[in-house]
Amino acid sequence: MNKLKDIFIKIPRLISAFSIILNPKTWRVFTHVSEVSRFDAQFLISWSQGGEDLALLQVLGNSVGKYIDVGAHHPTRFSITRHLYQNGWNGVNVEANSALIPKFNRERNKDINLWSAVGSEPSYALSIFEEPAISTIEKTWEKRFLSEKHKLIRQEEVPGITLRKILDEYFQDIRCNLLNIDIEGADLNALKTIGFQNLAKTRFPDWILVESTPPVSSSLELESVNYLVQNGYIPFLVLPRATLLKNTIETTI
Repeated sequence: MNKLKDIFIKIPRLISAFSIILNPKTWRVFTHVSEVSRFDAQFLISWSQGGEDLALLQVLGNSVGKYIDVGAHHPTRFSITRHLYQNGWNGVNVEANSALIPKFNRERNKDINLWSAVGSEPSYALSIFEEPAISTIEKTWEKRFLSEKHKLIRQEEVPGITLRKILDEYFQDIRCNLLNIDIEGADLNALKTIGFQNLAKTRFPDWILVESTPPVSSSLELESVNYLVQNGYIPFLVLPRATLLKNTIETTI
């Protein structure tokens, strides 16, 4: 009886899977997954660049909460939050490249999707590269990417917004459980716009993920990490491309 029940549960999932495979748009991805996995064992899928999304699933477990994703880039490609969104989370995506906002509006309709650059200035000049994931408002990073032969496509003026404004407008009565910041060298400036000094402790995000690079010692010495430590956070995980910090003052997850 249990085996029969199991078969009936699996049939709709198989039908759904086959209907996806029949779509020619999925063939390239399906071929890649097939070649890598050979479908000979269960495996985990990561959409982020360094497995940060899988690490978050381990830390956050089966909880459902709210996030702010600064430098969200794309609803799927290099996404920290797609797994969370599919697990029932939602929140605010902030992306400075205006060309990417329509994708968020289509694929993340339970989220609030903002075209803005996070910082203290009213506007910023965004340098957009052929590889959109490295687009930046930081001139030193722009020069670095140009020296690495990345192609600059265009520049656009982007409205600025502070993290405090986002918290005040969208998280007045609810907690931000995860704040992710990945904005190519501007993480510290963005963090400072929270205004920890005059923000109620109960409104501090539970977890904050900031960009970092190996080795571990370098990650822990970053200004953005030290700034968070000074404001009550402790480094919880050091990942290949990011450091996750936990709020020690008060947490809900």
